[in-house]
Amino acid sequence: MAHWASGLPDPGVVVMPTGTGKTETMLAVLAAADVERLLVLVPSTALRDQLAGKFETLGVLQREQIVDAGALRPCVGRLEHSFTDPGEAARFAQACNVVVATPYVLNRCSLAVRTALLGSFSHLIVDEAHHAPAATWTRVIDTFSGRPVLLFTATPFREDGLRLPGRIIFRFPLREAQRDGIFGRINYRAVLGQRDTDRELAEAAVGQLRSDRAAGFDHLMMVRAESIAKAEEIGEIYRALAPEFAPTVVHQNVGTRRRTAAMQALKNRSCRIIVCVDMLGEGFDEPALKIAAMHAARRSLSPMLQFIGRFARAREGLGEATLFVAHEPDATSPLRQLLREDADWNLLLQDLTDSATSNAEEIGAFDATFTDAPEDVTVSVLEPKMSAVAYRAPSPRWTPEAALALFRGNSQVLDNTLATGGQDNPVVWFVVEHRSTVRWGAPQTLEQVIYELYVLYFDVTRQLLYIHGSEKSGTYKELAEAVLGPDCELINGTQTYRVLAKIDRLIPSNVGLKDARNHFTRFSLHVGSDVSQGFDTSQEHKSQTHIAASGFENGDSVSISAAYAGRFWTPTTAPNLKAWTDWCDHQGSKLLDSTINLDRIVDGFIIPEDIDERPGFVLLAVQWPWQVYTGAGRRLNVHHEGRSYPLVDVDFEVDEHSPTGPFRFSLVTDTWRIPYQGDYENKRLVYRPLDIDAQVQSSSRSAKAVPLQAWLNANRPELFLEGDRLIDDEGRLLNPGYTRLPFDTSKFVPLDWQGVDFTKESQRPERRPDSIQFQMSAYLRASTAFDVLIDDDGPGEAADLVGLRVTDGRYLDVTLVHCKYTKATAGLRIDDLYEVCGQAVRGAKWRRGDVLPLLDHLRDRAQRYMERTNGISPYELGTPRELIAIRDIARTLRPRFHTVIVQPGLQAGRATHDQLLVLAGAEQYVRHVTAGDFTVYCSP
Repeated sequence: MAHWASGLPDPGVVVMPTGTGKTETMLAVLAAADVERLLVLVPSTALRDQLAGKFETLGVLQREQIVDAGALRPCVGRLEHSFTDPGEAARFAQACNVVVATPYVLNRCSLAVRTALLGSFSHLIVDEAHHAPAATWTRVIDTFSGRPVLLFTATPFREDGLRLPGRIIFRFPLREAQRDGIFGRINYRAVLGQRDTDRELAEAAVGQLRSDRAAGFDHLMMVRAESIAKAEEIGEIYRALAPEFAPTVVHQNVGTRRRTAAMQALKNRSCRIIVCVDMLGEGFDEPALKIAAMHAARRSLSPMLQFIGRFARAREGLGEATLFVAHEPDATSPLRQLLREDADWNLLLQDLTDSATSNAEEIGAFDATFTDAPEDVTVSVLEPKMSAVAYRAPSPRWTPEAALALFRGNSQVLDNTLATGGQDNPVVWFVVEHRSTVRWGAPQTLEQVIYELYVLYFDVTRQLLYIHGSEKSGTYKELAEAVLGPDCELINGTQTYRVLAKIDRLIPSNVGLKDARNHFTRFSLHVGSDVSQGFDTSQEHKSQTHIAASGFENGDSVSISAAYAGRFWTPTTAPNLKAWTDWCDHQGSKLLDSTINLDRIVDGFIIPEDIDERPGFVLLAVQWPWQVYTGAGRRLNVHHEGRSYPLVDVDFEVDEHSPTGPFRFSLVTDTWRIPYQGDYENKRLVYRPLDIDAQVQSSSRSAKAVPLQAWLNANRPELFLEGDRLIDDEGRLLNPGYTRLPFDTSKFVPLDWQGVDFTKESQRPERRPDSIQFQMSAYLRASTAFDVLIDDDGPGEAADLVGLRVTDGRYLDVTLVHCKYTKATAGLRIDDLYEVCGQAVRGAKWRRGDVLPLLDHLRDRAQRYMERTNGISPYELGTPRELIAIRDIARTLRPRFHTVIVQPGLQAGRATHDQLLVLAGAEQYVRHVTAGDFTVYCSP
């Protein structure tokens, strides 16, 4: 009522968890606000009938003496079918105090009928309002513009990013509901099926129901399947396991009579197990439903929480709720936290709902500051490209409303409306409608219309104005001067290239050049290895028009572009306006940083070189293209000598560390090895097997196998060369131009290797105590508090040892340990150092993007390790449960990588200059790509 009295035009959003009294709150609003005529919008017929029944009786209001016992109860209408006559629709509404309807029925009415009907109501309440962004709901809600509207929901967030039309005016946190005893404790059981997950989950759930019944609880069970076919299949399992509970299957293909009979059987307890797809969702209320068997979890948080809320409501004598969920290792955000095998739902439901709601509130609060948006566009749907120009302002004042005067005639601001943020949100946006005649000779009566989004953000502290236009043209000089005054200054020229600073391993992808002398070739675009011409300092008459590059910033892969004219951009799209303003702040801190040396940025570019002969550098390592670890490559198998291995488990080993001749390496598994060579033929690097070749085939049975040679030449691996050099998957040489200094010997960490045989690297399943890996594992377990430490040794490894640790609830520390034995006198064999440094640079790939590919890789390999060794565990610390738990929350954590080289055969005091150069090249690559540290354990 205070929100309505404030005069704010937005609908008020009320957030209350399922079961905490949303309906009673609606009834209280009806009574307290003296509502003349109320429309209640609900998503289903079941909820329509349930809410109508509550309004007819005033719920608990009279029983609890909130209203007088003699107070008149409202006349409630249930809109079950659409009207055809506007007059009849209006008479129906005017005969009622409250009408409960679904958007489906309302939208089936003609426009005239809908207008007459909806115009009869003074107020609107929307239940289960997370549906509100849907078109059928929006059409109804928009009709009530200017009238009081309330939206009730338990989950004001949506997985698709769409936000509710309104502002949150009240939120009742889930933790308060649990503290008040409205929600009882939820017992969560994840089922990690080893053979048949559906049967194992059913056995566990039926066992719980029998146990609860034996304890005297009147419990019922709901079973959820992902499809109708699956529901029928699962129903057979339950009928076989628990015939005494008469399991019954209901879904949309089951007739109304059978569904009604099933509900009646639940009520009279002749049936205690109901199997469904989505039949018992919003609006279904049966307190005795205390066991849920979720053979398929809901794929987004909002409906998942709605579903859970049906079971969590506390009632004296009913006991606690238990939910069984088939563990889904690939469950997506934010369900990954809920579906952990060891999750404490009583804490997580609080944290997740509060976190998701707070995030929705934060973005909603940002969006809610905007006033006077165009009628057909809301801020919640805006997703601008990450691009802008920046102007220095002469003062900390701006007049954004002056922008309206610039657009006239065929280019007009839509609705002549400027959406303006509040005092603490100096952002404005508007849409310009451009009209022009078509250009292909059609009659002049035809017009083409283009709508362009403009966003202006004024950083008052830095006195910088950022302007974004969706058409990506111009520098918006006239607009900036109107808003800031004539003394504003565009940041352009070489200063714009400062956004390229503080990014490691910058590789320019294209450079534009303008020739001041030759008018026939005024502009040229240089891409690939040709970009070197864009930085040819001998061509003084040429200047760069733009530079586009990619690299690593704090370990994250980034792409950034800047134009001499002043625009800077990335290929990505902002999910909302707030993300765009945050990005502008990050770039602005660079634009104003006068300490940035542009010459140093350009000198640090790694220019791809097209090569047609073997470069004279030692081959350190070979690795598959990254897509092998993340995409279709994970579904490919390699067949050879009667054995098949996943492609990701087929490893590369360098066979010859020579700076001349063909590249020689082998593809290896636990049981076979195929030598290969790569040599230049007709100026192109070609790979050929030196023995009988293998076959590559998709996991699909219908797929045709192809020779490994053909697959390798079509999906070219990356070749790491000494000195931080790389031949990429396009055959180009990436050769950083920095001066290569030897590894700093003060960084060596000498250890006591007493009792270790330097010729034994792997501890093997028998855990050889005199091996390097065994001793390093013992050292790490004693010195570092890992949550998980895995022996990943073998072909296809991420590292010999991989340590994982969640730190401060914000970081995932990943330690990759690469061990190396020695074949000759300690400290003298450089080939061993080549190999271990090759392993280290290959391991850096796991920092790309998120760490889920690494965690999936470790999980799969650990399972195969146990199968291969008859149950011996590769876990030095932790268990599969801890690994799954880390995997489930990985996307919420910031990864921090630590690379460790272990070579006791290397003596710190006797390291040669060549050895130090090899280490320095590996360290430089790893630090740039992972933004992590690099440690070398050796002998004194």
